[in-house]
Amino acid sequence: MTHIENGKEPAKVISFINMKGGVGKTTLTKDLGYFLATKRDYKILFIDLDPQSNLTQSFFRKYGYHQESLLDIDENTVEEDSNENSINNNTNKKTIGSDISIQKLFKPGKISHLKKDDCILALDEKISIIPGTLKAIFSERNSNIENHLFNYINQTKLKNEFDFIFIDCPPTYSNYTISALITSDYYITPSKPDAYSVLGIEMLNEVVCRVKEEHQVYFENKDLKSLGVIFTELAPYSKGYYDQIKEIKKTQTLNIHFFENHFVYNSYIPKRAEYFISDSGSNTKNELIVLADEFERRFSEIG
Repeated sequence: MTHIENGKEPAKVISFINMKGGVGKTTLTKDLGYFLATKRDYKILFIDLDPQSNLTQSFFRKYGYHQESLLDIDENTVEEDSNENSINNNTNKKTIGSDISIQKLFKPGKISHLKKDDCILALDEKISIIPGTLKAIFSERNSNIENHLFNYINQTKLKNEFDFIFIDCPPTYSNYTISALITSDYYITPSKPDAYSVLGIEMLNEVVCRVKEEHQVYFENKDLKSLGVIFTELAPYSKGYYDQIKEIKKTQTLNIHFFENHFVYNSYIPKRAEYFISDSGSNTKNELIVLADEFERRFSEIG
């Protein structure tokens, strides 16, 4: 894939989504995006739509931020973290408070007054985020907010500023899932190679069809294309996992594309929120590189 020069082609908006939770969706989103930004020189905006806000917490820990609506990090905890063998250079520094969050974007009513800096935090020259928050109004059912993200991206012309916009979606069918899909050009489905996660793939197919049917106006000038399924949480060199993958590919009936490369399990990821594979010397870094290569190729393959 040829690198997108800023301003020549609008950002590709991609939802990372599965109707089954616990499939490594957030870690795939953050590590793939972070690699593309830091190693491939793409400019990327992350949007945290998952109410758990794990994507936000990872980037905030990495870059030395905390949400002002949450309790400040305890100094003793920071001191303990700084004594551990961590790749994060910010754990022993005082963190910066930020009140920027997606909560501002999903309040009922019009959002025409919002400016870019009201919802977006620039972490560095290549990486920005619309942070999630544990206090966001994710429990409310309000169809009037479904188009807020779509409208906000258009009114602030964000597609002209970034190469990719990655949306970390909740694992449920909700207003926020609809908001992500009507805004997206593509979606990726992270999945563990097990029966329950594959059921999530089948449910997602039904959700996508329903959203496209019920919100046709958003797809008049674009399609919502699947980039494919990326298998996650695989133990390196585990023959059992790869046998399962072969069986899943053989029996699936939805004509789904499966990535040849996988997001391999890394034991550090669940232990440290600020851990990013690209900054480590882990063996899984090589697997991430070839996965990123395949990710870039997919756009020319599907047209």
